[in-house]
Amino acid sequence: MNILQHTNKAMATLYMVAAIALFFSCKKTDNTTTYKTETSPPIPSVVSFSVHIVPILNSSCNSSGCHSSVTPAANLNLTATAAYANLYSKHEIDTLNPTLSNLNIEINNGDMPKAPYSQLSNYDKQLILTWIQQKAKNN
Repeated sequence: MNILQHTNKAMATLYMVAAIALFFSCKKTDNTTTYKTETSPPIPSVVSFSVHIVPILNSSCNSSGCHSSVTPAANLNLTATAAYANLYSKHEIDTLNPTLSNLNIEINNGDMPKAPYSQLSNYDKQLILTWIQQKAKNN
């Protein structure tokens, strides 16, 4: 066997050993990703203004500097005692075209609530729309 053949054989063996070492050194990884999905309770069959909507308004809308009773933004007081009357008197609710209600538009286009308050969850947005679709009763 000449030197060139010996060198080629040695190189082939070296490549084979390196390939085997690389193969066995690799760990199998699980490429599946588990996503945590936000699970919300189902929308109630009857959405109540006092039980479902007022808590949303209290946590996201009627804080100081926003739609509070002191100096409400856009002259729209959304405190628990005044919210229902103001939503109607300011034409924020359209029960004939719920998706075109100003309240629905404002919360879905990202205009409300304003910073530093976070946007409403999809669940809260759906609660409000469902309440309007159910003729926005003061219940």
